[in-house]
Amino acid sequence: MQTAANVEDSVNIARQGIDAYLNAALDEGRIDAQLYADALRSTLPNLEKWLRSPDIDRISPNAKRGIQEAIDGGRWDAIVNAFRRDLGFGTGGIRGMMAFELESILRLKNDGIDAPILKGPNTLNNIVLLRVSAGVAQFGRDKGYRKIVIGYDSRTRGRDFAVVIAELFLAYGFEVVLSDEPCPYPEVTFAVPDDQVKADLGILISASHNDYRYNGYKLSCANGSQFDPEERDEMYDQYISKARFEDVKRCPLQDAQKNQLKFFGGSDRLPGIAYYDRPLVNIHDRHRDHIVDLLIDADRLRENTKNSDHLLQIGYCAFHGVGRKAVPRLMSQVGFTKVKSITVNGLNDLDGMFPSFSSDPGAEQQPDPGDPRAAKVAIDAFKEQFPGALEQTDILIGTDPDADRCGVVVRVPEDQRHLYDGDAYALLPADDMWALIVWYQMYAQTQMRENAFTAQQQFIVQSVTTSDSIVRVARKHGLGVVKTWVGFANLAAGTRMIWEKQELPKLIEGRQSQGDLLCHPFVWEFEGMSNGQRLMNCAAMEQSNGFSILGGPPKDSRSLGVRGHVRDKDGTFAAILVAEIAAYAKAQGTTLFEMIDRHIYLDPEVGLFVNRYEPDPLDGEYPGIQGDRKKKAILRRTLAQFHLAKAGGLQIGPFAVSDACIYRTGKYDLIYTPTHDFQFPD
Repeated sequence: MQTAANVEDSVNIARQGIDAYLNAALDEGRIDAQLYADALRSTLPNLEKWLRSPDIDRISPNAKRGIQEAIDGGRWDAIVNAFRRDLGFGTGGIRGMMAFELESILRLKNDGIDAPILKGPNTLNNIVLLRVSAGVAQFGRDKGYRKIVIGYDSRTRGRDFAVVIAELFLAYGFEVVLSDEPCPYPEVTFAVPDDQVKADLGILISASHNDYRYNGYKLSCANGSQFDPEERDEMYDQYISKARFEDVKRCPLQDAQKNQLKFFGGSDRLPGIAYYDRPLVNIHDRHRDHIVDLLIDADRLRENTKNSDHLLQIGYCAFHGVGRKAVPRLMSQVGFTKVKSITVNGLNDLDGMFPSFSSDPGAEQQPDPGDPRAAKVAIDAFKEQFPGALEQTDILIGTDPDADRCGVVVRVPEDQRHLYDGDAYALLPADDMWALIVWYQMYAQTQMRENAFTAQQQFIVQSVTTSDSIVRVARKHGLGVVKTWVGFANLAAGTRMIWEKQELPKLIEGRQSQGDLLCHPFVWEFEGMSNGQRLMNCAAMEQSNGFSILGGPPKDSRSLGVRGHVRDKDGTFAAILVAEIAAYAKAQGTTLFEMIDRHIYLDPEVGLFVNRYEPDPLDGEYPGIQGDRKKKAILRRTLAQFHLAKAGGLQIGPFAVSDACIYRTGKYDLIYTPTHDFQFPD
């Protein structure tokens, strides 16, 4: 433990080092004046707070050692980035780097969550997670919440983070339902409103598809969706931002009262897991059975799969994530017995280092099943493990580490391979997959399923970046359409507006029609929704490989929609829906690829839509204070384009942009407010 004199010495050294680093960064143009001023104002006070706090020693005894090692090593860039601000609280929770370099992540993996690595308020660590959780617990306590579901995926030390968070909620008097092993995010969002659980909150420790350096904390409300913006803002502004280190307290799992702790998982207890003689809730089977019940015709599908000529040959890649058990389990339940899971290169192992993807500094890659590079990883591994089998494989499915996203690789017909650089297999764009699912839902409801809802009762909801080809499919089949801003929280909120028969906002391309420059919080556009009878959501989707079916108005605000699935994306569910259509296609002597050609591209009422999306940067984010300079530059350029559009001078190709609006309920609002040199229009 440091003495007061040691702390003073460290603070004085840090003051000089931080000042020198920031001045050099400003002089060299790596940061701008405002970032310099903000970092200068906050970094040292935050560092002093952590070094002087006795609660830091209680929460994480080795934390100050890690900070001191960074000071002694003169790692001022890392220290500034770790202490210049609190980790941002976004739409679904928090997400950030656990450390800035490979060596520290390996130390965390080997030594545990109290490893003496550099930690600060702007890194994802046990101190930050516990302080945030204290704020969430206080918020929940004041709201009368009493039960929480906590899960984790394959991220490095995910279970350890989940356990200490569970212990905090136990200490605050909550009943905790804790996953007994790494689990899909959709099982958390399913468990929260499930009748056997009925929790008030859900948390998953995950950073979804981000690279190995990241971890996060996804929050769900009582119905399994993300919190609405108003309640989320209240939680952050009134509780999380005010939570103190001294608010962190823990009750060890084994000391919890008998009725205060449960576990969720499968039907059997797992070897090597301490259950402390507490109940085990079988969510795996309930989630599986719920999905099977939503298939168009599960009985007919099972009959098809008994026909050896129709047996669907499926490859599956878990990308080191939690789908490794869930997806094959679901496939088996509906009769898909020919599933080859890729195990070479550890792709079926739970490994948060994601060793099949680059961890080279500056070239870190993320395990995103919607990325063609990840598809190539899966294809190459499948060829290595199953020589010659790819030619007989109908589809190759991949899910991300927390299994909420799904990607599908299909065989390209020989006469079209010249369009794919000669490749025999290609990753289907999510837009095409979802368009085909919407088509199949409507076709199957009229041809196969009895007592189906009419088209006049149904609608789809999709994000604004998702292809209008799906809108055309919906329009052709008489469905209503709601477009929202990006994110499943907005898809769920827009659907809830329909369920509650709220008046949809009067919008002009996303903007309030009263002349307000700012947009509606989550709705962008809608069509065919005026009759007030469309209450059944038959598809909720986003271009970034997320899908669910939200169904009709729920029995209460804490339940899933009637004939609906989770109110967030579910990659395991999407995988089964795609396999169902692929099985139907094979029974008809065709393929998914050819069905998309026939029912989407070559349908004159739909047509070929060419969409391109490329994240900037391609992997991760622009990190640190220098990355913020790049983000601000991008936003400034965007604002310049906005003003150009308002003046009638912006063109996209040959088309003039007629109008523009500003969407301002995202995570960057907390960083780039209408102050200083970054001005939004009045």
